[in-house]
Amino acid sequence: MYRISELAQRVGLSRSTLLYYEKLGLISAKRQANGYRSYSENDLQRLVLLQQLHRLDVLDDEIAKKQKARELLSSMLASHQFAECIY
Repeated sequence: MYRISELAQRVGLSRSTLLYYEKLGLISAKRQANGYRSYSENDLQRLVLLQQLHRLDVLDDEIAKKQKARELLSSMLASHQFAECIY
C-alpha cells in the first residue's frame, strides 16, 4: 500500500494529478483510520499503464509525421529523377 506522496514519487506525477485521477475514477484510494489515502499495487500498475498509453499516442504522432516527411521526400526525389531523364 502506498500513501499519496509515495505513489506520486514512484510514478513521477504530482499529488494534484493523482487526486484528479482519483476524481475521474481511474484510481481509488482506501481511507485509513487516520484519514490518509492508501493506494494499492493495482493503482500503481494502472498509473504505469496510463503513462505508457500516453507515450503510445506520442509515438503514433511521431510515426505519422515521419511517414509524411518520407512521402514528401520520395515524391521530390521521383520528380527530380524524372526531370533529369527529360534533359
